Amino acid sequence: MRISNLSPASAMPKLNIIRTRDLLQQFDFTSVFIEELGWSQAASQRTVAWQKNDVQGQRVMIAQLAGVAVFEITTADGTIPDEKICRTLAEEISRQHYENLLIFIDARRTQSLWYYLKRDGGKAYPRPHWYFKGQPGDLFLSKLSSMVVDFSELDEEGNLPVTEAARRLKAALDVERVTKKFFREFEDQHDEFLSLIGGISNERDRRWYASVL
Repeated sequence: MRISNLSPASAMPKLNIIRTRDLLQQFDFTSVFIEELGWSQAASQRTVAWQKNDVQGQRVMIAQLAGVAVFEITTADGTIPDEKICRTLAEEISRQHYENLLIFIDARRTQSLWYYLKRDGGKAYPRPHWYFKGQPGDLFLSKLSSMVVDFSELDEEGNLPVTEAARRLKAALDVERVTKKFFREFEDQHDEFLSLIGGISNERDRRWYASVL
């Protein structure tokens, strides 16, 4: 676990922006959580096979914090599954790890979908966040900064209350209300830009290229 340099006036540990950005670009999400965010190694790194309808894949836990688990998930065909399958997997995993973050990754490790279910009043609301290789990542870094944990915040047994871990995950990824207008306008510009891109026949690749630019 990384120790951050905290000044007396600082209430929260700092994120190493340069190092974290490099790890994001490398799609080394395990190191992002363990080395930069200060989360713990996964209790079990066993790869588990899964199947939903005609879609198959694998999942492996890459990090954890006070009962909150982070998983990397891939599919047999190398694509990122649709929202229905993402939610089904999140609900299934929540039976063992009530609070979880699922990171779906394509075979080329150039696209990722960070999928979090916000729970409120017995209901769950999906909060998907895309990260593409080549993205500057500033918005993503601002989200991750809410998840940094420092040694000084842990109790005598080296633990953080599960409620605090869940609060940090929510603070980082439950941003739909704040950014809804921005992303609606961004999507309009994104779709308009898509219509101007030629020479890329695959729709997913065209959307990825537009997002990177």
